[in-house]
Amino acid sequence: MNVTVYGSVKPCPVLIRRTQRSLKANSGGRDYFSDITLHDARNAGGMRVEFSVTATSPQGALRAGNVYLSQLCDLLTVVTRSPVWFYMPDDDSAEERIRSHRRSASVDRIMTEDEWSWITGNLVYLRRKHPRFLAASSWYRKGLLGRDVIDDFCCFWRVSERIAYSYADKSGWSDDDKQRSQVRKCVSQLRDDLFPENAPSILADETVSKIVKLRNDISHGNVPITLDIIDTASEFISPLEAVAYEILARLRDTELVTEDVA
Repeated sequence: MNVTVYGSVKPCPVLIRRTQRSLKANSGGRDYFSDITLHDARNAGGMRVEFSVTATSPQGALRAGNVYLSQLCDLLTVVTRSPVWFYMPDDDSAEERIRSHRRSASVDRIMTEDEWSWITGNLVYLRRKHPRFLAASSWYRKGLLGRDVIDDFCCFWRVSERIAYSYADKSGWSDDDKQRSQVRKCVSQLRDDLFPENAPSILADETVSKIVKLRNDISHGNVPITLDIIDTASEFISPLEAVAYEILARLRDTELVTEDVA
């Protein structure tokens, strides 16, 4: 499969047209590998990604390739803090190619060799051992790509919420703790673990309570979406994006470091 990935990210020159063998999946105790090659997309940003997919039908190959590339893009976005996107089948990207050629050349980020090696080398490991991290990476990319205030607010908050709930140590919780304010307590634990000094103000208990209430009101339809709701959600977006990125980055450097990952 040969797919164009769009965005303001380009691979460093040493990665272009260099094929590497990457672990793509693990099923039934068997590892599946793919040769993967990056090419210059010859537009304002982005790249072409060439990789192999094995399936019992063309439709199955398309679905499998879509999932694989989507997760690669999630990790690429988390590592570079720059959103990337693609279309599959690639024929659907004709209009995007036209828009890209019309834009002035702008590359915000050059992906390094080490970053690409981490992405391709850890995808299967994260899928097996840290699916919440991978899911949070997907929410983060959705938030960066979004154009709707309410959706972006929910996406960025889900990063912190889901990571906190997954990684918090609940072994010492009382029955009352398990019944009340689980999200706030989980976020509080994660905040103290990852930010022992100078914790972001957006993670303060009172602020988290306000965010949780707003998220519940929006998600459960407790309130109509008014201009006041949109303005309130909009004020939270920038600090929520910043703390979501920082949480994912700090977890990469601490919790996800293992001898099992090359």
